[in-house]
Amino acid sequence: MTTVFDVPSKEFIDYVAKKLQSDNNIVIPNANIFSRTGVNKEKPPENKQWWHTRCASILRKIYIKSSIGVEHLRSEYGGKRDRGSKPYLVRSGSGTIVRRALQQLEKAGYVTKVKGKGRILTAKGRSFLDNAAHDVMKDVQVYYPELKKY
Repeated sequence: MTTVFDVPSKEFIDYVAKKLQSDNNIVIPNANIFSRTGVNKEKPPENKQWWHTRCASILRKIYIKSSIGVEHLRSEYGGKRDRGSKPYLVRSGSGTIVRRALQQLEKAGYVTKVKGKGRILTAKGRSFLDNAAHDVMKDVQVYYPELKKY
């Protein structure tokens, strides 16, 4: 059986983002339309579907790590802040974006909250990602012939 670990991450995230666009529970909140994704960024994302891509990426990270909290996800999406002539410092990403994305994924039934552990995938979320990985693998084998053994 094909899992998330077997497929290239970029193709997988793009495919899941397209699937999430058809879900009515996953929409960009009005407060995040013009927001930056972190203090290390100068401008908001130019891609109009960036919200679905971020939600797909969060789902993949939860699948890989099995349970993860908001603060760890913030550090995953952080970067180095430009402080002018002073040295760069590492800063976390936007907590609002991560929190609202997780709330929408909970509402859709893909993720659930466990006290003391953070967020974990539900059975629906795990099967959604496994089915998406299987679909991506069928498409990817044309471009990556070394993956035919899977």
